[in-house]
Amino acid sequence: MDIERTMQFILDQQARANETLTKVQQAILEVQQTILEVQQTILEVGRTLVNVANAQERTNEILATLAERQLESEESINRLAERQKVTEENLNTLLLTVERHISNHN
Repeated sequence: MDIERTMQFILDQQARANETLTKVQQAILEVQQTILEVQQTILEVGRTLVNVANAQERTNEILATLAERQLESEESINRLAERQKVTEENLNTLLLTVERHISNHN
């Protein structure tokens, strides 16, 4: 009888070990699937970061061009302001001349 109980005990233990092994194998498969999903996500994030970096580089180039153009515009405005002063001075001189001419004829 002892041998039968021992054999049954061994069979029960083997069945439990097989059950545990099956559960571990299933868990390993699930972990592998999760790892694959994480790897895919990491690849997508990497691609997105490259796209963002490229877009940022283009934006920086555009901003540099805009800054240059802004400086050129400011210089043009300053030149126009100086020319406007000269025009106003010339106009004032012309007005004074016309006024003197009119007052001399009256």
